Amino acid sequence: MKKFDAINIEQSVIGSLISDNTLNFKLEELYEDLFTINIHKYILDIMKVLYKNNMAIDIQSVYTKLKDRDINIEISYLTDMVAIGENYSIDSHIRILKDKYLRREIIKNCTNLFQDLGDDEDMDLVVYNFEKRMREILNKNTKNYKDSVKDICENLLYYLENDEDMGIKFGVEYLDNIIGGLFKGELTTIAARSGVGKTALALQIMLNCVFQKKKVLFISREMSNEQVFMRNITKKTGISTKKMKNKQLEEDEWKLVIDTFKEYSSQNLMYINDKISTISALKRRIRELEPDLVIIDYVQLMNVESTMQNREREVASLSRELKNITLDFNIPVIQLSQLNDEMKDFRPWGERPMRDSKAIFHDSNNVVYIHEPVNSDFEDAIKAIGTNRDKVINSRKNGIKLVDLIVAKCRDGETGYRHYCYNGKRLHFQSINY
Repeated sequence: MKKFDAINIEQSVIGSLISDNTLNFKLEELYEDLFTINIHKYILDIMKVLYKNNMAIDIQSVYTKLKDRDINIEISYLTDMVAIGENYSIDSHIRILKDKYLRREIIKNCTNLFQDLGDDEDMDLVVYNFEKRMREILNKNTKNYKDSVKDICENLLYYLENDEDMGIKFGVEYLDNIIGGLFKGELTTIAARSGVGKTALALQIMLNCVFQKKKVLFISREMSNEQVFMRNITKKTGISTKKMKNKQLEEDEWKLVIDTFKEYSSQNLMYINDKISTISALKRRIRELEPDLVIIDYVQLMNVESTMQNREREVASLSRELKNITLDFNIPVIQLSQLNDEMKDFRPWGERPMRDSKAIFHDSNNVVYIHEPVNSDFEDAIKAIGTNRDKVINSRKNGIKLVDLIVAKCRDGETGYRHYCYNGKRLHFQSINY
C-alpha cells in the first residue's frame, strides 16, 4: 500500500518538531498510527514524553532517549530529518498524514468486512462491527467539531426561532409540565415493577405521538406485535384484549375495531416490531424508517452482540448503546425497565431501584417511576387528593388503581411525583385534579 503512506512527510513533521520547540503543541494532534515506519513511532513517543515532562526536544535529547531504549540509529538520520523539515507547512503535512491513515484504516476495515461476509457471520453483527469500527476511525481522525461558541450560538438561535424542533409532547400532563417533552438526543427511562402499567404508559405516549403526526418505532420483547396492537385498540375503543383474543366481538365492537384499523393504517405512523433483539438490528431499522421516536419494551430483554462477564455489564452496555442512538440519530428514545423486587412496597427513588444495572439511571436524561402506593404512602395519597378511602379500594377491585408518576431524574428541570388514576381495563393513565 505504498501510495497510502508518505514517509517523506513523516520525516518532515518530525524534523519540524525537533528543530522548533514552539511547535511542540502539535504533538497533541499526533498519534503513532499516523506513522508507518517503526522508528518514527519510537521518536514520536520519545518527543511526547519529553514534552509532557517540560524538557527540551532537540537532536541530542531524542538521540539519547533512543539509545536508552536500545534503539540504534545514526544521529545523521535525525539531522537529515531536521534538514528537510518545513516548519511553515506542518499543518498541511499533518493533514496529509491523517488522510493517509484514514485511507489505510478504511481499507483494513473493508478487508475485515469481506472476510466476515465470507465466514457466513450474522449480517446484523457484521454491519454492526463494520459501523462501529468506522465510527472509531472517523472519531479518531476528524476535527470537524462544531464546538465553538459561534457554532453553538448559531444552532441555539436556529432552535429558538423555529417551531420544527419543539420536541414531542408525552400527552401526559404531569410529565409534559415537569420534563417538557421528548427531545432529540435524550434518553428517557420508564421503570416499574411488573403489572403496574409501564407498557400501558409507553403505549399511551406512542398514541399521543401519532396524534402529533410523529412516526414511532415500538420494539416489543415482551409481547408479539399483534398483542401490542390489541392493547392500542383497547386504549382507543375500550374493547378488552380478552374479548379480542377469544374472538367474542359484538357487531358494534367489530365496527369499532375496523374503524381503528383504517385510522392507524392510513396514518402509517406506527411501527411495532417483536423480532428486533439487538442494537445492530435496531440501528438498521431506524435507518430504514427514520422514526421520530423509538420505544424499547424493555431493555433487560434486549440481547448484547457478544456475551460479557456478568449481567450488570450487559445491561449497562445496552443502556449506553441506546443513549448513543439518541445522539447518533438525533432522536428521542424511551427505554422501559424493570425494578428490583427488593424495593417491595417502598416508593422508588434514585438509582437503587433499577434492576441489573444502575447505569440505566445514569445514562438517562429523564427517569420516570410508576408506583402503586401502599400503607402510609396510600393514606397520604388519599388525604392529598381528598377522596374517600373505601371508594379508592372498591375502584381497585374493578381494575382502577391509584398510582404515583414519579419524575426521579430530569436533567433540565425539577423532580417530584403526582398521584394519577390508572384504568387497567382501558390501559389508560388519567390525571386527578387536586
